Amino acid sequence: MSVLLTVLLAAGAYDDTFERATEAYRAGEYTVASASLEQLVDQGVVDASVFFNLGNVYYRQGLLASAIASYERALQVEPGMPEAIENLNASIRQTQRSLSKPHPPDWEQSLLFWHYNLRRETSLWVGVVFWFALWGILALRQFRPYPFTRRAAIVAAVGALLFGASWWAKSTPTPLAVAASHRAPVHFGMSENEAVRFELYEGDRVAVDRREAGWARVETAGGERGWTREDHLLFVGPPYEPLRGAESDQLAAPSSLGYLD
Repeated sequence: MSVLLTVLLAAGAYDDTFERATEAYRAGEYTVASASLEQLVDQGVVDASVFFNLGNVYYRQGLLASAIASYERALQVEPGMPEAIENLNASIRQTQRSLSKPHPPDWEQSLLFWHYNLRRETSLWVGVVFWFALWGILALRQFRPYPFTRRAAIVAAVGALLFGASWWAKSTPTPLAVAASHRAPVHFGMSENEAVRFELYEGDRVAVDRREAGWARVETAGGERGWTREDHLLFVGPPYEPLRGAESDQLAAPSSLGYLD
């Protein structure tokens, strides 16, 4: 009973906070809306609608990097979400270079090219179904070695392996970050005294393969690589932490920018 009551209270608190954010958004009180939605993120809520709406709120505030990071979060939770794809693309077009997103590892592009619009939970459950089907077929072969069971076992094993790999890849994605400063120098090493190798501009997305002592080693889609200070970046996650919007010039938001109730 106490567990059920806790769940109901948590659901009620979520609904109240989300509704407060919606009302603030409609009233043009974007700071209030973003604070309410970030409160949900801080509480551990992982919901594509929350991230998508945060993206819209930040975009209307002119916080381009925060908007891009939020849309990327929404697409991690709900791959293929059309509203998030549309608004992310609109945000990317506002950046100075419209830099492409870093590509997944080569092995993932080769073996899992089909899985990018699948949710992580879908990959998990389909993989589990294939896994149990494999053991069921192997058990059947012990009593009724039908000719088709060998091929069926191979298909089930391959399915379990591929969907298991898909789930693992979605659970441990290459860390992604978004440049939050107008211009972020990327150095050869972890020091301001190191030579600047290249610069990132607000909204540029980079892969992060290492973080150390307040620095992050980043790589662009074009293969440029180096170290920049962590405070120049917004980390997409997971884990998902509240975004601290970077100050930037105000942008004119497209009239089609929507909000999910």
